[in-house]
Amino acid sequence: MIRASKMRLIGRIAGTAAVTAVVAVLVVIYLRSEGAGAIATAPRRSASSRTGAEQSPKSTASSAGPGACGPPRICGSQTGSSQGSSRKATYTGPVVENAYGPVQVAVAEEGSKIVDVKALQLPTEHARSQEISEQVAPMLRTEVLQAQNAEISVVSGATYTSESYASSLQGALRQAG
Repeated sequence: MIRASKMRLIGRIAGTAAVTAVVAVLVVIYLRSEGAGAIATAPRRSASSRTGAEQSPKSTASSAGPGACGPPRICGSQTGSSQGSSRKATYTGPVVENAYGPVQVAVAEEGSKIVDVKALQLPTEHARSQEISEQVAPMLRTEVLQAQNAEISVVSGATYTSESYASSLQGALRQAG
């Protein structure tokens, strides 16, 4: 039997947690409504400080690249390729490994404008990873086309995939100049 004093304590803790959650949501809404979006332009966090809601990582390390580095790991870069003599060119970003699998994107530019982004690789090893990848790919593409750079918002529930997508995109954009 739980004493009344313990029940009151549990009630206070639950109430405090609920209020904290509501305040956090309101802060996010406020920041997103402010001009250019303070959250979208926030600097990227280092690999050691990342958190995400994606499913548990693979138990084996990927063989996509050398060295033992924390996720995401840039595993190599491929050179960009120009398509014809027009000013439209496609650049392929590096494969970026994270705890859920490889991510790689290709970006098409016409002049200095990003006209298309395609995910060449997204995590699909586990059913949940594949489901997340299918849901976030169009969101990330839309973010890039709107932002016209690699400073995109992280999709909630797909933090590692979002950040790896941005890293691969940044590599492709570096090739473009």
